[in-house]
Amino acid sequence: KRWYQRRVRDTNYFINTNLRMATAPKLWCVKLVQPVKGNPKLIQAVAQGLGLSELYKPTIIPNTPSFNERLLQIGSLVHIQPLVIAPNSYPYADHPMLSPNGVFYPSQDKLKDIHQKCGNTSQYIDFPRGTKKVVKQEILSKYLELFSEKSTAS
Repeated sequence: KRWYQRRVRDTNYFINTNLRMATAPKLWCVKLVQPVKGNPKLIQAVAQGLGLSELYKPTIIPNTPSFNERLLQIGSLVHIQPLVIAPNSYPYADHPMLSPNGVFYPSQDKLKDIHQKCGNTSQYIDFPRGTKKVVKQEILSKYLELFSEKSTAS
């Protein structure tokens, strides 16, 4: 195997665990963590086709078999995580915002529509290792409140 095929194990594992999750994420948040320059032309073309041109700039990619195959081809160059949709809009911005850690903050007027389409994404939150339990519980309780209100309203 070639060196870039051996380094895809972590990405391959993450995409394949998608099959074992209770509910699969609908969208991936993908970041280019190594430059594509110096790699084979095929890998450069795949990265360019997925819109991955700048290092550490998050890009949203659908979780479909065709896109997952492309991600596996460039697996050693990217960091993949499920997209998490915040329970409320970002407090200091009037526009939608995608944070570097893969959390999408929709605008206030589109918040309910997005949550109806994507559902509860709290199970995909990637908390940093040092996050205190109280903070985790507070964030997860906001998700539970949002979706309990939605279920009682319907």
